[in-house]
Amino acid sequence: MKSISIFVFLILTIGLALGGTTNLVYAQDDSHILIRIAQGAQDKIQSQISNDSSEEIKNLFGEGQRGVLALENALANNDLESAKEHFLSTMKIFTNLSHQLASNQTSQAETRTVSTVPNPTNDLHRMQGYVNSLKSIAKNQNATVDFTKVDNLFLDAKTQINNYRYTEATQTIQQIKESIIELNAELRQQSSQQETNRAQAFAEKYLKQLDRLIEHAQITGISEEIIEKLETASVNLSSASTPSEVVSEVRNILMLQQQFELSESKLLDLRIIDLEKSILEISDSEQLNQDTIEGMNNNIQTIKDHIDKREFERATDLVNALGSILEKIQI
Repeated sequence: MKSISIFVFLILTIGLALGGTTNLVYAQDDSHILIRIAQGAQDKIQSQISNDSSEEIKNLFGEGQRGVLALENALANNDLESAKEHFLSTMKIFTNLSHQLASNQTSQAETRTVSTVPNPTNDLHRMQGYVNSLKSIAKNQNATVDFTKVDNLFLDAKTQINNYRYTEATQTIQQIKESIIELNAELRQQSSQQETNRAQAFAEKYLKQLDRLIEHAQITGISEEIIEKLETASVNLSSASTPSEVVSEVRNILMLQQQFELSESKLLDLRIIDLEKSILEISDSEQLNQDTIEGMNNNIQTIKDHIDKREFERATDLVNALGSILEKIQI
């Protein structure tokens, strides 16, 4: 009986570790306390198991229940050795279950803590609106920007929010923000390149006009100083590499063009005076009738109209043509 009492004392320590309370003196006098301890542990574990518990825990608890029944049968048959084995194996099962259930409770507590993370849906909607704006900008600029990555991140975030995984969704939204920064940079780069291309096309257009202007200036006898300035402006515009440089050079050319037009206008005025003087000198000539004289005067008026409209090339062509006619008549 002494060996049984010592054994009972040992298993009572296990019972106390599981939170059970027993009468130690009574346990030494009654070996059936083994069943009470095992059943107490069984009841305690059972109270912690619910329908949501895993199949592993339910199956393990079933083994514990069978162990309690085996313990009862062994004691009923006064088979103390078997009773000891059944008790130890059963208590081992219940101890294992106690650890697992405690671990699950900790996980549930952590889950409840996670659930306190705010729902990031509003933040996600704001990011979606921003990305939609970027898509509109890309479309208007004909930019080739790939939005596949950020679109997939939006799908992931929506799924995470629907499953109440707010922490993961918040992390995904952070990735979306980083992608937006990259998309912004790519759009700015492409926009800058497009501006450069437009500026270069703009410069090419002005270079062609400038070449014609220089050629016309050389023909009409504009001062060498203005011609040199126009040629320098052409070189500077050709070497302009940024939109701001192109705009600056074009403004310079427009100022030079104004100077050129003022000079050309004065030159044309002088030539018109010469033409009118020549027409007046031959107006009494018997070789010319009044209709011809009137036609020449009409041409003079047309030249003046072109000058008023700043159509200097057309005015110059008419002046040259009329000058040639008068020169032949005077000969």
